[in-house]
Amino acid sequence: MGNKQQTRKHLKPLTRTQKIKMIQKRRVHHQPYQPLNPMSMPEENDAIDMCYVLFCILSLHLGPALWNFVSKKLLNDPKSIVVDSYEFIKTLIDRRTANSTFFTTNKPSDLTQLDIAQKGRLAVAHGYFDEVALNWASYLLSWIELLKMIDAHTTAGTVQQIYDELISGSKTPMDIVLASFTKPNFVNQGLKKESDLTRAQYLKAIRIKLALYKCMVKHLGPALRSEHLRRKGAVRTNSEIDCQNLLFDLLEEWLLQPQHADMTTNVKIIETAKDGRNIVCHANLPLILTDWEATLLSWEKVCRLITNVNTANTIRDVYIDLKSRIDLPLPGTIWRSTAQSKYFANLVRRQVVLNPTWRRPNFKITLTKKPL
Repeated sequence: MGNKQQTRKHLKPLTRTQKIKMIQKRRVHHQPYQPLNPMSMPEENDAIDMCYVLFCILSLHLGPALWNFVSKKLLNDPKSIVVDSYEFIKTLIDRRTANSTFFTTNKPSDLTQLDIAQKGRLAVAHGYFDEVALNWASYLLSWIELLKMIDAHTTAGTVQQIYDELISGSKTPMDIVLASFTKPNFVNQGLKKESDLTRAQYLKAIRIKLALYKCMVKHLGPALRSEHLRRKGAVRTNSEIDCQNLLFDLLEEWLLQPQHADMTTNVKIIETAKDGRNIVCHANLPLILTDWEATLLSWEKVCRLITNVNTANTIRDVYIDLKSRIDLPLPGTIWRSTAQSKYFANLVRRQVVLNPTWRRPNFKITLTKKPL
């Protein structure tokens, strides 16, 4: 996906008819299980917070460790600085299926853990918040096992500490300290090859990536869902907020309208918004660095197209704030009030129901900021 995104600007533009056919023929995926009743809005907000922390872990730890492993195994273009966990896990599933001794240490449960790890990444990227609320602990544990499979034991320990903090209930998701990070090998202070990023460039890309994802799941996604439900005359029955599907649906709606003066401009806005979602979720770091402003501004414009002025103004504020502080160091704490909501406590309690043998740890692990 990352390489496709890098070359897309050089492809011949599709016609309006071709775009409609492409959208209508695409495979549409949804959450594997639909809830009997929708979560309350406070519960949904807590699930979104948890999803954001999972995305941080993907971005700061799992993705870079996977990049290092597949590159070492010559399974990845060494010139690529796209850190796409989806493609990496897919590659590992294929390799482990074909070769039972692929990893340094191999277990019968490897493929099961890889499958759960991929489902976790999909839930985070596609806004399957019902799935995240139920399965976040399983996702994290599978990522820890995956890190052990690829011999990233130090990183596995870091993610284990984050898991212990969350499962203990001593901190809410947004209070977790995510200061340390796993450095992919293309972060090279000596800049030995053109594809290397400096440490400062890498941290800037990660900072932008986290800010864009947070804006997407907290602001753009809910606005798109509200517009979609209004247009379809439907009510909210779940907490799936897949910006990719919602933007495709909105794009189709505009392409099917009679031609008018603003058609081309508005379609381009939606396409830019959709491409922005893809570069964030597939960790295309070069395009994140070059296109982040266009992405945020397109999300603002999409919200104005669907007449959601409040969300458009909020996204504009996110853009102004991010632009003003983008060159500052990566913060040590993702801050939020330490008051723990009862809804987050429910997320932890669900793990006891799903896993009766689990016991809450009687200790507290304090994560300290490590030197970057």
